Amino acid sequence: MNYQVELAPKYKLELVDNPLFNVYIKQFNEFLDHRPVTFEIIKDYLKESKKHFKPSTVACIKAALKKSVKKSFGKQSRDVIFLAALDISFNAIKVGTTDKKIYQEKVLSPPEIETLKNALSPRLALIVHILSVTGLRVSELIGIKLSNCKGDNGTVFIDIIGKGTKQRRVFITRELFEGVRKEFKGRYYLFETYNHTPFSRCYIWRELRKAGEKVLGKSISPHTLRHSFCTNMLLVKNKSLKAVSNYVGHSSTSITADMYIHSQLVPEDIFDDEL
Repeated sequence: MNYQVELAPKYKLELVDNPLFNVYIKQFNEFLDHRPVTFEIIKDYLKESKKHFKPSTVACIKAALKKSVKKSFGKQSRDVIFLAALDISFNAIKVGTTDKKIYQEKVLSPPEIETLKNALSPRLALIVHILSVTGLRVSELIGIKLSNCKGDNGTVFIDIIGKGTKQRRVFITRELFEGVRKEFKGRYYLFETYNHTPFSRCYIWRELRKAGEKVLGKSISPHTLRHSFCTNMLLVKNKSLKAVSNYVGHSSTSITADMYIHSQLVPEDIFDDEL
């Protein structure tokens, strides 16, 4: 028997008796951005989380949200049919590995990036610009400390600690770095809020999603800009696979190749000379 879960209007999930779960629940509540909780939004959030976390972490986020939903919906959560339908709904949300091949519709062209920046505040526009010219993960960007930034004439080198504490270095122009310093006035981190706290990853996600839907008619995330950077380096500027893989912090070149390089020929490749 199939059950259809209908959740009463609620605009945030309640915290539970697990500190780690509460971290994930708070991040989800930021992602909600005053929208009512629905399974479609939960599914979208977990789908977005897959881009940034390994499957075991996404499974933990899923468990946290499920526990909070049970607590948050009071009388409904004491109904046997509701609980059965809840299990069915959450079980239908898969968190395993997915096809990571990046196709053209998942990246932004330079004009689209400029359109996006023009629709954002100066601060968010700078964040978008940095993401698009470095290929950084958003978690890496908000974690940049001023002590990690070192200048050399017209270039500033930024030491990054990525997934698995893997270290690498990216670079931006001195002019861009000074523009960020002037705008954000960070004391400890390169990117800080007006209260001098690190930016929230969910806040950046939310604002980019809203701007993307409004001015580009598509759902985007910070990772879209990372994909765009890699695609541009490999397929437009023809940079080496190994160089791009190292620069963006992939654990192996095979990951970069699987995501960004098409392994199949299309008819146009075969018949190009004959057309």
